Amino acid sequence: MDIIVSAPGKVILHGEHSVVYGKPAIAASLNLRSYIHLTPTNDGKVSVNLPSLHLKQSWEITDLEKIAALNNDSPDEVMKMIIELVEKNSDLHGSKTQACSTFLYLYIAICGRNRMSSSMKIQLYSKLPIGAGLGSSASFSVCLATALLLNQNMISDELTVEDRKLIESWSFQGERIIHGNPSGIDNAVATYGGAIRFQSGEILPLQNIPKLRILLVSTGVPRSTKTLVANVRDKYNRLHNIMTPVLEAMASLTVECEKLFVKMSSGDESCTLNFTALEEMIDMNQHLLQTIGVSHPELDKICDITKKYGLHSKLTGAGGGGCAFTLLTPNLKEETLNSVIQELKAEGFHCFETDVGTSGVLIETEPPEKIF
Repeated sequence: MDIIVSAPGKVILHGEHSVVYGKPAIAASLNLRSYIHLTPTNDGKVSVNLPSLHLKQSWEITDLEKIAALNNDSPDEVMKMIIELVEKNSDLHGSKTQACSTFLYLYIAICGRNRMSSSMKIQLYSKLPIGAGLGSSASFSVCLATALLLNQNMISDELTVEDRKLIESWSFQGERIIHGNPSGIDNAVATYGGAIRFQSGEILPLQNIPKLRILLVSTGVPRSTKTLVANVRDKYNRLHNIMTPVLEAMASLTVECEKLFVKMSSGDESCTLNFTALEEMIDMNQHLLQTIGVSHPELDKICDITKKYGLHSKLTGAGGGGCAFTLLTPNLKEETLNSVIQELKAEGFHCFETDVGTSGVLIETEPPEKIF
């Protein structure tokens, strides 16, 4: 049977950068999703089509069987052979190489139990901007792991708690291929949905989070998370007594935001005072992030534009480019939202209106319209 799976991206609401120093961070799922459509075939091949990466590739199952034979004996040798197989195609590089390597590793590891008898075609579509710090690779890994596990009857259609634990475990292996040493935040959010609190390697699902509307704004400016984190570390080492209270303030904001989420979930989610407090936290955190040097002129421009309309924005993720999000309050007029979007687009930004705290990985009954 055909299998269609979707998984969300993620946004960091509070705690970026301070989380590196053992402080808490809150990340939540975005209702911008990736979709995978797995179609069984009988052509003796495994094919992938990733339009968002302009990638179309197929491999003979007989070639993959040779690699699968090593699966239990030498994982490192398996990965080496996968990379060699991918690099035979000179057109594959960068994110295409990572995507193919992730796919082949998970396919061989999961389907290799049945001696590679599963020929299939897999097509991916993602509404998530790639490389913008929104968890697009984790969304892909979660979708892929879920589809392959379903294909091999290793999880049920109900996606029980145990099923999701298995999905999270396999998708983390995919994330390791792409990122080397990931935190596990992104694939946990894509698997379970909702929101999580992350601190010192511990991931705690948050049971109480209101569904919030946000406007996600992409600057289109590439950035290096590794470089930005290193720059903050350098400043922390040189100006320790100044940086420490700034990071502590970030931690306090995260804790207060979590408390406010609990309050909003147990009472009136639309209370004006609650949203005013959320807006104040967004402004304060953005100023703190500017203080440690991880904002960017384009991010600042987004904040200035939205401020003219009475809206509040902050960067999300590593900063230095990437994305910002703007909180959309329940009483916001549509004409106001349309005006701010038009002005942001006129400045060259890409806008995505979406919800926060949505469902994790889902089995879909049919492809979303105009995707496949």
